[in-house]
Amino acid sequence: MKTKWYSLKLYLPFTKNIFQQYLAYRSNFFMYLLGAFMRVFCLIFLWKAIFVGSGKEILNGFSFPVMVSYLILSTCISECIGGSVVNLVHSEVKKGTIAMQLIKPISYRLRLYFSSLGDSLYVFIFLMIPGFIGMIIINAIYGSLSVFTPLNILFFVISFCFSIMINLSLSFVLGMITFITTNMWGILQIYQAIFRLLSGALIPLSFFPPIFEKILTYLPFSSLISAPANILLGVMNLNEICKVLIIQFVWLILFFLLTNLIWKKVVHRLVVNGG
Repeated sequence: MKTKWYSLKLYLPFTKNIFQQYLAYRSNFFMYLLGAFMRVFCLIFLWKAIFVGSGKEILNGFSFPVMVSYLILSTCISECIGGSVVNLVHSEVKKGTIAMQLIKPISYRLRLYFSSLGDSLYVFIFLMIPGFIGMIIINAIYGSLSVFTPLNILFFVISFCFSIMINLSLSFVLGMITFITTNMWGILQIYQAIFRLLSGALIPLSFFPPIFEKILTYLPFSSLISAPANILLGVMNLNEICKVLIIQFVWLILFFLLTNLIWKKVVHRLVVNGG
């Protein structure tokens, strides 16, 4: 029986279930958040030293308060879009419960997506909202609240939604590798290193050499963190924002087609292997 993709209400309990799991194990999550905040503070002091050492108020389009806001925002976005699709697939393959999941009369992919959204929702409430408040306070102190214009906020919301959907598809593609390797630890470590470097999570892409910055702009990784962060902080003009949104939309369509193709191949492989 084919699942009707428009019956999204069927999958909301999966989002609620993951959200409730986080509520039940709050201590683990808050220890994780503590590590994230410590990482941000270390980066803030590092960039403070860089600004002082350079003797400049603006570096590659970033003032110090905007850079602090970028560090907070990039960390929040990174944790919020991270999701748990790869971990869910890896766990089910490793435990051998994947077969039971596949025979259920629901879309396996949508179940993963909505479960991951429960993760993102929890992080948004308990990390991203406090992060926004922190950015507003910091920019109020430095008198640079003007960067948060209504238009920038609107485009940020659109870009952020694109970012989540692109990362869900990208994570699903990575998760499907588990059917071949059965162990994703090494691959995930490599992916996380590439993701943090090329997405702008560690350093704004404008600090790369111009030719590399231009190339990275067209890669999917920049659509995940750099694009929404730069839009909200007013680093981009309207033409650049429109260009970035188009790039995100194109990658969203491409990953949608790619996930459909890979899923059909994987299901066929599983049917053959299972006899």
